[in-house]
Amino acid sequence: MRALVGCLLLVTAGTAAPFGCGPHETDASPLASASDVDASPDVQSAAPPDGAAAVDAEADALATPDAALAPPVSVGLGVSYQRVGVGNAVLVVYGGYTAELSWTEAWARELVRASLGVRGVGHVYAAQGPKDASYTSKEIGNSGLRAHLAALTPGASFILVVAHSSGSYVAHELMQQLDAANADAALSKLVYANLDGGESGFDAGLAAKLRRALFVFARDPSLASGLSANASTATALGAKYAAFGGAFEVLVPGTGCNSGAKWCLHDVVVTHRPHDPATFNLSLDYTDFQNRPVTTEYIDAVATYLM
Repeated sequence: MRALVGCLLLVTAGTAAPFGCGPHETDASPLASASDVDASPDVQSAAPPDGAAAVDAEADALATPDAALAPPVSVGLGVSYQRVGVGNAVLVVYGGYTAELSWTEAWARELVRASLGVRGVGHVYAAQGPKDASYTSKEIGNSGLRAHLAALTPGASFILVVAHSSGSYVAHELMQQLDAANADAALSKLVYANLDGGESGFDAGLAAKLRRALFVFARDPSLASGLSANASTATALGAKYAAFGGAFEVLVPGTGCNSGAKWCLHDVVVTHRPHDPATFNLSLDYTDFQNRPVTTEYIDAVATYLM
């Protein structure tokens, strides 16, 4: 059983209610918006349920070996689709800046193996990271993804969108396209996990149409300075969109990151133990999970919406 915890920030607009996890520092963020807050909220901590080990074992038993899967197929520039099981739920994973498509695909498959297969995910979309950190080029083929997703939406129990870092901007583009197409059926099933990302392209109008939105950051309590790069942004967005979800802290001691290495900690929302103690390494952190568990605490936090 994983001896790790996650913390849900109990926030209302502009405030955070103290609930036991203890105060923590905030780091400056290159993706921070004007809505960032200066106050450091207290958070609630909860250990994984006693059945976590059984769930992991069940996931291993039900997961289809990668070798037995049909290969991913392209549905747009930098976007692939893969059938990974018999379930009808959908996972969409957006990689961060510079992430290659094959890396994001590997991360998505590991999420299915570790957590989402037993929750009924059988359809997976993966997208490469944007070629510029702010996604000004708008080059990712979301229109193809949206068209392909339309056929799956009626039968889907939920659509989980997981976006890391600058991949959040690409995810917001998909939501904007769904909104413009009046695809409220898809939006109403969409659960969004923004992993240490940003806000651009997201607003209250979109948030109100989603099933749930969670803004995730990481902290290593064993470090003097142990917050992920965009922790302050996630905290601010959790407060701003509290009516539609909130902020969630992935709390992992002993990550192997150096104290103050916020870009190493930036990948703790992907893996409990990033490969480079000084910075991010997406080519490894998205693909090598040997003795480096994939991060799934935020999935557990929205489990009641994944039905």
